[in-house]
Amino acid sequence: MVLADAAAVDAKAATGASIEPLCGLPLAVKDSIDVLGYPTTASTPALLNAFPTKSAPLIDMYLAANGIIMGKAALDELQDGGNSVNPTNQYTDGLITTMLNAYNQTRIAGGSSGGSGNSVGGRIAPVALCEDTGGSCRMPASANGIYGFRPSLGCYNFSTGMGLVPAEFTRDTIEAVTCDAVISNISLNGTRIGLPSTFGWETGLSGEIQAAVDATMEALTAAGVIFVPFDSGSFTEVASIAWAGGLESDDYMEPEAIARYLWLHDYNMTVTDVFENINRPDLRKSMMDSLKLDPTTLAGNFDAWIDFLQYGRPAIGAEWALKYKAYNVSAFLYPVFAVSPREIDGYNPYVQFENGTFIAAQAAKFCSQDAQATQTVLAFPSGHLSTDGLPVGMQFSGPPGADGTLLSLAKAVAEVLPTLPAPASPPSCTGCAANVAYNAATFKQVKGDMPLNNETYTNFHLTFNGTCSSPALTSYGQKGVYGIGSHGFSMPASAATAG
Repeated sequence: MVLADAAAVDAKAATGASIEPLCGLPLAVKDSIDVLGYPTTASTPALLNAFPTKSAPLIDMYLAANGIIMGKAALDELQDGGNSVNPTNQYTDGLITTMLNAYNQTRIAGGSSGGSGNSVGGRIAPVALCEDTGGSCRMPASANGIYGFRPSLGCYNFSTGMGLVPAEFTRDTIEAVTCDAVISNISLNGTRIGLPSTFGWETGLSGEIQAAVDATMEALTAAGVIFVPFDSGSFTEVASIAWAGGLESDDYMEPEAIARYLWLHDYNMTVTDVFENINRPDLRKSMMDSLKLDPTTLAGNFDAWIDFLQYGRPAIGAEWALKYKAYNVSAFLYPVFAVSPREIDGYNPYVQFENGTFIAAQAAKFCSQDAQATQTVLAFPSGHLSTDGLPVGMQFSGPPGADGTLLSLAKAVAEVLPTLPAPASPPSCTGCAANVAYNAATFKQVKGDMPLNNETYTNFHLTFNGTCSSPALTSYGQKGVYGIGSHGFSMPASAATAG
């Protein structure tokens, strides 16, 4: 299809007609977004043959501007996750896969839009369309050394339920839309940028990324940026109060939204059919449990969820707006991750810092509170690699409607930060493919304790098929399994021979 689309643009140009503004620019599209002629699988078995009857409106806009669709990009199953790791399933003919980091194929690509991120980071696609609910575009951008943009909520209207397999329809945003934002030339000299304390500046970053973050700050300071540190503890406090009655009610949203999506597309299946066939065991259980919620009996009931949307979430956004105004800053700045992208079998549900301590994977990213506050956020590469050779991403956040400001800041920052080195050439492989097995982690962290001997702290086990020349892959089997406690374990034979 991509060749036919490209030929159509070429034929139009041959007639002398304008093919501006995109001039045949290829676009990779996250596989939760409808494109006519392609199935929208959301990387879940029940939707592998779900062909929409029309494209999402944004895709029609892109094609009308003389762009072409390069193909669909894989993701975390049903957009649920931050690593784009999907267990290998022999019954899906390789259509559900794990995305690999463009810089190191044993590391996570970020998620949920991992395929969008690694296709651009790996220089396969020049640009990709993704979707950001709680960091799903920014985490892959950071992990793969590229830009990722969460526009103002509502820029792209899919409230009818058409065009996108939803995650949380009250926070979903599709990237590459700017609400007619104007990108201007601005000077960094004298620009005031806030540094929220609870987003890594005082809570701590892993040693692998600290030098890269420091170098970024030094370069921006030299360019005249005025940094304004402030206590952002109130963000967490306000969010905790706002969520008090609505936390469980959040589980109502995805089943209802997916059911509506299936109905509008006239698919011959129910949301139960989708959830019963989910590939990832932990996700299958949580989604099936969500179908059992009774909105009339739970403390976190549907009314509480409506109250959160009407009063709680606006209160969270108001607290962010108050800080922008109080400190007279154009945006806030903070890292995307607290750690460098971890090994696929060393991430989720827990992450090990370089000093040996463990934290929940959810706490290793700074993408949730800003999305909950419906902020506009842009992730950008720092231009530096971590000490273990992975990209380090930073992000600007601004209030809703600040799309133009953030894009202009990113343009200015790109002129003072070094260009990130491209990843090494893709590995030369013969049948080389990642195999991911799922085994539920046995470590259950309590008050910062450490895994006991042979306790596993991640759900995934990674091996590779085929003969691979990439140093990351050929050395992987010699390292053993990262998801096992480090107090004297035996390396499984399957890992010792991987690569």
